Amino acid sequence: MLFRDLAATFRRIQLKNSRDASISELSNAFRTIRDNQPTQLPKAMYLMTSQVSHEYGIFQAPTYMVVDAGHVDIPTIFDAYKKSGDYGTAVEALLKEAILTLPRAFDDDSSASMTIDVVYECDDLHQNLRIGVGSKSVVMALAHSFADADADKPSLQPWVASVAAAYSQRPIFEDLVETLGHVLALPSLDAKAGYIRANAAPKPGTPVQTMLGYPVSTLHQITQRMRKYAGGVAACEYKYDGARLQIHVSKRTVSHMTPTNEGPDLAVFSRNCERIPADHKYFATIATHVVPYMNAHVESIIVEGEMVAVADDQTQQLLPFQTLQTNGHTAMCLFAFDCLYLNGTSLVHRPFQDRRAALHAAFTPPSTSTTSALPGQPPRSPRQQLPQRFQFVQGQDVSFSLHEDPDTDENEDPLSNSPAKLLQNVLQAAVDADCEGLMVKALDEPYKPGCRTHTWLKVKRDYLPATPSMASGMFLPDSLDLVPIAAFRGKGRRAHVFGSFLLACYDPTTQLFHTVGKVGSGFTDVDLAAISKRLEDTVVAVKPLEYDASEVKSIQPDVWFEPTEVWEIRAAQLTKSVKYTAGSTYLDAPSPPPPSTTSNTSSSITSRTDAHKSCGLGLRFPRFLAVRRDKAVVQATSDDQLASLYLDSQTNNLSTTIINDDDQRH
Repeated sequence: MLFRDLAATFRRIQLKNSRDASISELSNAFRTIRDNQPTQLPKAMYLMTSQVSHEYGIFQAPTYMVVDAGHVDIPTIFDAYKKSGDYGTAVEALLKEAILTLPRAFDDDSSASMTIDVVYECDDLHQNLRIGVGSKSVVMALAHSFADADADKPSLQPWVASVAAAYSQRPIFEDLVETLGHVLALPSLDAKAGYIRANAAPKPGTPVQTMLGYPVSTLHQITQRMRKYAGGVAACEYKYDGARLQIHVSKRTVSHMTPTNEGPDLAVFSRNCERIPADHKYFATIATHVVPYMNAHVESIIVEGEMVAVADDQTQQLLPFQTLQTNGHTAMCLFAFDCLYLNGTSLVHRPFQDRRAALHAAFTPPSTSTTSALPGQPPRSPRQQLPQRFQFVQGQDVSFSLHEDPDTDENEDPLSNSPAKLLQNVLQAAVDADCEGLMVKALDEPYKPGCRTHTWLKVKRDYLPATPSMASGMFLPDSLDLVPIAAFRGKGRRAHVFGSFLLACYDPTTQLFHTVGKVGSGFTDVDLAAISKRLEDTVVAVKPLEYDASEVKSIQPDVWFEPTEVWEIRAAQLTKSVKYTAGSTYLDAPSPPPPSTTSNTSSSITSRTDAHKSCGLGLRFPRFLAVRRDKAVVQATSDDQLASLYLDSQTNNLSTTIINDDDQRH
């Protein structure tokens, strides 16, 4: 297939600017490739999702191929991009037209001159996302292409869901296409979906997309939610302030194991499904302090855990996440909390209590004394307990179906009933142990790869109900992960740096960034200098097409950036605002998101049409906490998450005032 044909598909998608039209265009292209050159199908999918393979990052190999073949250096392309605001237009102006086939777009050895079709290769690989296509849309279109063209929507839904679930367990397009190749001869979509469900499974060495939990602002919300699940019992686990990792061990024998070499035996992945290299301190800690504690019956396993920095003195106190990111700090402990695969068997569909039992049977961590102390010293407090380099997460199972009146009012004292008291006690113990809060997980529920689900709930230390206002959830239940997309020049002593920044959430459905507020507090002078220098290199001449920002003159920034960073932001509240666009399509939705599982990359609320948009959501008193280097911009807090938080705030009687003036501190 000519890359020209794929570029033409991209162009039609851009012009139509409709998600349904995008799916239709992509599925038609996939059918053509599948019927004529099926080996090219994964390559087309990677190009559509800003990649060249599952191992490459964005804007790497193909860009340098373009540069080499076209004899154009990267600064020249970037200068042209600053003028036009679009990489495709920049390359189009710099390169001459030639013929580029889809395979040659992946051929690093090709010396052919580049074609005007490279306009879309550069656009796509620069993560501009200007045609609104992400992995979710591509997987959905692929599923459509393996169904009859006239299949109705009700029959398509379970089929598409089964394909998406298969991809989330093994997110490699080659494997997904190979699996789908076996269903073409099956008589119905039900039969095809059954085959996919039966044959989709994780594979050691390939990361599983992580399952995520919803934040809550009150203990009462946890009680009410967990009571709805079978058994009404949940594990209340400490929420550690660390880096979530996925550990894969394969082809292990009792007599021979090579954990110090990166290969088929040991692989470590970040929460973003990025491989941790063998020379990284996380890998070394796991190879040295985790793998040796596997029990003899374990041949292959996939485990999830949180890597936490600990003090390298005698106390070994748990330290903040920022310490973990310090290159010189090597004292760490892995707290394991889930097992997704064991000895050739997928566990993702098993209830959490079974997965936890498998995890505990697979390892024998070093014992931890809870009361011992050094000679001549008093017994240790919980804060002083010595974590080893590998432990299971701490916590307690709580039954939410006992001793509590289902009609208990939310404003009642949470200590008046047994489940809430137990929950508060565990939360207090977690805080005393230097943890962020709790993860509350329904014991009878399966693991949902790639989904954010209400079967996992997280509550932070800020919401211990010490006062009535805290018990009522007067603040946002969690920090937000937002993308700086623009800046305002500083004044006074900040005259030589950016003084405040325009923040945006991300909508994975439309692949747009929606503004949610400005932040100017929480930065040190050193922070601002470093951030300004870093982001100055990403300034573009015009607002990128994927930014949905208000045209209100008073909040027009001085400069726009490419979306390159994710920041952790703390704020007091979400309020309606005429100046920001986040959540604007959801504010008049007829009902809040359902309690059922929703994908990380999908909206959980029925959106309104553009014609009915009014105001959006804005942050009150936002404050910068840290740069989230472990997150990509597409993993920022989503538009529907913000809408859900706002609807929760209505339930908890938070302010609904529409703010017309800036209500932020800068």
